[in-house]
Amino acid sequence: MNVFLKVLWRVAGPAAFLVMTGCASTSTFTPYPGQIKPLMTSLVNRTPVDLSQCLLSECQSSDLILYNMERGRYAQVIGSSDASMADFRTSMAKISANDEKALISASDVGANVAATLVNDNAIPYEGEGYERVLLHHYQALNYLKKKDLEGAGVEVRRANAEQNDALQRFEKEVGRAQEEALEKNVGGSVSGVDRQYAQMDEVAGKVKNSFQNAYTFYISGFIYELLQQPNDAYIDYKKALEIYPANRYLQRDVLRLAANLQMDDDLMALNKRFPGAKKSFTAPAESGSGELLVIFEDGFVPQKHEIKIPIPISRSGLISIAFPIYKEKWSAPVPLRILDNTTLIGSTEPICDVRALAVKALKEKAAVIATRQIIRAVAKGVTTAEAKKQLGDFGELASSLWNLVSESADLRSWLTLPANAQILRTTLPYGSYKLALQHPMVPGVAYADVEIPVSGKTVAQVVRTGGQLYVSVTSFPQSDRK
Repeated sequence: MNVFLKVLWRVAGPAAFLVMTGCASTSTFTPYPGQIKPLMTSLVNRTPVDLSQCLLSECQSSDLILYNMERGRYAQVIGSSDASMADFRTSMAKISANDEKALISASDVGANVAATLVNDNAIPYEGEGYERVLLHHYQALNYLKKKDLEGAGVEVRRANAEQNDALQRFEKEVGRAQEEALEKNVGGSVSGVDRQYAQMDEVAGKVKNSFQNAYTFYISGFIYELLQQPNDAYIDYKKALEIYPANRYLQRDVLRLAANLQMDDDLMALNKRFPGAKKSFTAPAESGSGELLVIFEDGFVPQKHEIKIPIPISRSGLISIAFPIYKEKWSAPVPLRILDNTTLIGSTEPICDVRALAVKALKEKAAVIATRQIIRAVAKGVTTAEAKKQLGDFGELASSLWNLVSESADLRSWLTLPANAQILRTTLPYGSYKLALQHPMVPGVAYADVEIPVSGKTVAQVVRTGGQLYVSVTSFPQSDRK
C-alpha cells in the first residue's frame, strides 16, 4: 500500500500542486478552442446566448484576460456595447496589474513550476501583443458607437503605445528564455518542430512582425480626423501605409491630408510612389455630401492545433512534447460589395490580415516555447528515471503515463477575432440610403440603413460570421465633431 501511495503521488502530485497554488487554468487539461465553440456557433447561427450567464467562472479564472476579451468581442458583434466595454475593461485592468508588478509574485513562481510539471496551459494567459493592441482598438470602436470621441481617442493612443510596448516585451521574453536555456544547458530548437513550423512561413511572411497592424493605425487616423486633429491623423495614416501600401483607400487619405496640410515634399514623393492615385485621391468633396467608411471584418482567425514530437532524454528514452501549430493554408481575402440599389458604390479592400498576425506571433515565440518544452521534457525524464529507481517497472509505467496524459500544447488565443479586416471609404451625396451588402459566402443580400449627413462622416461596421452579416452604423454630423 505504501508503494501504491508513492506512485499515486508521482502521478497526481503535479495536478494537486496546480490546485493548491491556484495556478490551474481552465485550459490546463481541456483544449481551449472547445470552450469557446458555443460562442462562435452562436455567431454563425445567430442563436442567442445569455451574456449574464456566459463563461462566468472562466471570466474569473487565471485566464480571465482571454475569456473577457472573447465575451467582449462577442457582445460587440451582436450590438451589446455596454457589456462589451465592461468585459474589455476587465481584461485591460488585469493586463495593467500584471504589467505593473515590479517583482515576480508567488503565483508567478507557482505557475512556472506548474508549467514545468504539467504543460504551458498552467501559465495564466496574458495576451499576445497583437491581441492587446486589438483590445484597445475594439474598445475605441465601442466608444465610437456611443459617439464618445474623447474616449475613442484615449483608446487609440493606448493601442498605438501597445504596438511599441509589445516589441519590448517580446525581446525581454526571448532574453529570459535564452538565459534559462543556458542555465539549464538545453537548446531552444527541436528539429521536428522546426520542420513543422516551416509550413507556416507562407502566411507568417505576409507581415513584418506581429506587433503592428495597419488596421489599428487607420482607425486611429480616422478618429483623429473626427477630433479635428489632422496632423495626428496624417502621421497614423502614413504608418498604416508603410505597413499596407496596397490599399487604395489608404493611399487616398494620405495623399488628401498631405495636400491639405501642404506637406509638399511628402506629396511629391507620394505622387511618384502612387502615380495613378493623384487625380481621384486629392479631389475635394462635393458640396452637400458626406463621407462613408465601411469597416468589414471577415470570418474568424484560425485555431491552433497540436503536434507531438518525441525527443530523446538521457536515462529516460523518448519523451513526447506537444507544440501548438497553425495548419490553415493561405487564401486571399474576399471583398464585400456595397451597392445603392443596383449601382455599385465600391468594394472593400484588405488592410490587415489577422491570420498572419497570429501565425507570426507563434513563429516569433517558437524558440521560447521550445525552450520551455525541452526543460519540461528533461524534468519529466528525470522524474521517470527516479520513479523506476525507487518503484521499479510499475513506477516507471505510472510516471510515463502521467507524462503522456499531462503533455498538452497551449492552444489558447483570441478566437473570435476576424480572419482579416477590410475598408471602403467614399463620398456620397447627403441623405438616407438602404445599402445592399453582397458577399459570396453570404446567401442573398443583406442591407444597411445609412444616413449621410452634410460634411459629416458615417461609419458602418460589418462583421461576417459564416453566412451571417452583423451591421452597426454610426453617423457623425459636422456639429457633433469637436
